[in-house]
Amino acid sequence: MSKIYLKAYQWLLRGIVELLDVFPPRRIEKEEFALRKGILPDDYEAPAEGTFWIHGASLGEVITLRPFLREMAQLYGKDRIVCTATTLDGLRQLKVDAICGFATLLPIELPAFTIPFIEKIRPKLMMISETEIWPLLLDTLARKNIPYGIINGRINEKTVRLMRIAWPMFEPAISNLAFVFPQEKQYQRRFRVLGVEPARQKTLGCFKYDIAEAMPDTAKIRARAGIAPDRPVLLFGSTHPGEEELILEALDPFWNELDATVVIAPRHIKRVDELESLFKKRRLEFQKISENPTQASKILLVDTMGELRNFYAIAALAFVGGSLIKRGGHNLMEPAAFARPIITGPNTFNFRYEMMALNRSRAVITVNNSHELCETIREWLHDRNVFSEQGKRARQVLDSMSGACHRTIENLQKMNLLPDVRN
Repeated sequence: MSKIYLKAYQWLLRGIVELLDVFPPRRIEKEEFALRKGILPDDYEAPAEGTFWIHGASLGEVITLRPFLREMAQLYGKDRIVCTATTLDGLRQLKVDAICGFATLLPIELPAFTIPFIEKIRPKLMMISETEIWPLLLDTLARKNIPYGIINGRINEKTVRLMRIAWPMFEPAISNLAFVFPQEKQYQRRFRVLGVEPARQKTLGCFKYDIAEAMPDTAKIRARAGIAPDRPVLLFGSTHPGEEELILEALDPFWNELDATVVIAPRHIKRVDELESLFKKRRLEFQKISENPTQASKILLVDTMGELRNFYAIAALAFVGGSLIKRGGHNLMEPAAFARPIITGPNTFNFRYEMMALNRSRAVITVNNSHELCETIREWLHDRNVFSEQGKRARQVLDSMSGACHRTIENLQKMNLLPDVRN
C-alpha cells in the first residue's frame, strides 16, 4: 500500500514541477528553481570522507541550529558540514552565518533531483531539525542505506493528525528513522503516537538555549544605527501584522517625553513598505537601518536581514513579537541571552515550556493588550532597575536549560552515527 501511495505522490509532484517549468511563477527566479532541482555548482566536491547533512526548514530553524553547527564544525571540520534550508530566508541566513562548508536549498524530493544531489554531497548521516518529513526524500535515503533522524525535535498535534490521515505515504519514512531527539516530553509522546517507539527516542532539550556566541560589539552596533552610547533602546522584535498598530498605540502617550530610540524589527522584512506606510499615516518620524543614520530618530525600522540579535544586545527593554496576535510567539531566549528584560503577549503556545520556566523565576512580563503594554513601558520609565533584575533572572533561566547540542552529538557518537574524534 505504501508503495502505491508514494508512487502516486511522485507522479503528482512530477506533474507540478513540469507545469512550473512551462509556467514559472514570477516570484520564482531561475536560480532558485535550479537550486530546488538539486543542481550544485560544477566546482563543488564533497570531502573524501563524506559529509554530514543538516537540514533546517526556515529562518527560525536555521538560527536555532547555529550552536549545533558550530560544535559540529569544531569537531569534524567546516567542510564536512552541508546545510539545506526549505526557504530562501533560511538559505540567506546560512550564507551570512558561514558556519557550514556548503549551503543550498533542499531539493524537490523527486528521485530525479535528490539522487544526483545525494551522490554529489556524499552524506554519511542526515539530521533534520525539528520536524520535516519528506516521504520520497527519506525513502531515497533509506534505499541508499544512509541513516537519518530528527534532532531538536518538535511536532504539533495538527501535523500528527495530518500524517495519520496520509499514513501509508508517511509510514516508510517514519519507520526508517534511526533516531528522534525531541526537545521535551510532550513531543516525545506525539512521536510515539506516530509509531516511534521509546527505544529510538531520547529527550535532550532544545538547541535555542545553547547560546554561546560572543557578545557583539555594541559600540559598533550603536554607531552604525546612529544611536548614542547612553541612549536607551526599546526593541520590538519579530513583529507581525496587527502588532505594530498595538505597539504604536501603547507608545502614543510617551512620544513627547521619551528619551529613547524605539527599534521595530518585523519578522519578515518584505513588510517594510507596509510599516513605512503605517508610520507615515500616524505622522511618525522614522529612519531605516539600511540608510545608515548618523543620528537615529524616535523610530528605527530594521529593514535588513540578520540584525535582531544585534539589537537585543543593545536593548534596555525587549518585546518578543508574534504574541499579541495568535501566532504563538517567538524565541524568548534570544533576549534572555543578553540578560534583557522581556515582554511578551499572551499567545506563546509555541513556547509553553520556556514560559513556564521564565514565569517560575519572575523573568518575563506578559501583556494582553496595548493598554497593558503602555503601563509596562510607564513602569520601566519610572524604575529601570527592577526590570534590569528581571533580565538577569532570564539569563539564569537560560543557563539552567542549556546543553542540548552537546548531548545530541554525544548520543549520535554512542550510536556510532558520528565518529568519536576524542578517541
